[in-house]
Amino acid sequence: MARMENKIDKIVIACFKKDLFLLRPCVASIRFWYPEIEIFLLKDLIEGSFSLNEFVKNYGCKIFPTEMKTFGWPWSKLSVLLEEREDRYLFLDSDTVFLGPVLDMLQTFPEEFIVTGALIEDPYDPNFIFNYIDINKIGKVDKDYKFPGFGFNGGHIIMKSGIFKKADFTKIINFEPKITSMYPEIFKHGDQGCLNYIFNKAVQEKRITLRYVDFWIWPGLPISDKIDLKRIKNKDGYNYIMHWAGIKPVDFRNYIRYDILKFYNEIYYAKIPSGKLKKYIRYYKQLCIVQLKVFKYRMFKMNYAK
Repeated sequence: MARMENKIDKIVIACFKKDLFLLRPCVASIRFWYPEIEIFLLKDLIEGSFSLNEFVKNYGCKIFPTEMKTFGWPWSKLSVLLEEREDRYLFLDSDTVFLGPVLDMLQTFPEEFIVTGALIEDPYDPNFIFNYIDINKIGKVDKDYKFPGFGFNGGHIIMKSGIFKKADFTKIINFEPKITSMYPEIFKHGDQGCLNYIFNKAVQEKRITLRYVDFWIWPGLPISDKIDLKRIKNKDGYNYIMHWAGIKPVDFRNYIRYDILKFYNEIYYAKIPSGKLKKYIRYYKQLCIVQLKVFKYRMFKMNYAK
């Protein structure tokens, strides 16, 4: 059993207008395994205003309080990190689902920050350079940088608020007029490379404690084929989060392991008034959008992820 100071009882999910079809199975998957856990939705109005009332009324979600209203991919987690009050959260991107009671396992670790991604032996590995930090150029910012032996994905992080201040980020991140990386050629994928650098430096300076734990599955790897949906349905799941990072086919039905998304989507609508009707209306509306996009891409001879 986890000690009380290790307990993770708050989840924050970043979301924006165009990803509600992913947010629904995400929230449903959390409630499937943790019916009482506190869920906050962190709204990004970068694509326009949208309502989360359905999640609040039927799934007990709360809106994460933040003065900032627009962030852009994928900077919204800075609002959690820069909270003055000390608290412990699991931060998630909306294109994720729980495959089992993963928090039970994560709560056994005492570190303030727990990350997951890829264990990498060589800092010059193309995976590290492409997805996290370009080691060939890091000397421009920090000649004393020390490679930690891993790169972590920004879509699922156990994090503690109340530690970092804005000044900790301004060396490599602009906050005005909008949040951007000063060195996108060095720190890759928006905030991901930046946080890999900032967290690692904070560990070196003994300002935070951090642990790497393997708790995510990327659908693009063969291991995703081994996830048995029957086990999940029987509440005999896996201590992993599945994250469709970078896998976004135009046709939502072509998502790798769409069967898992579909399962949690069914659960979501089972708790919604007139859920069956809403599910079909939204399904066919989304299908129409897919067909229009495909028509546009073909007309203009554009490449797209099928």
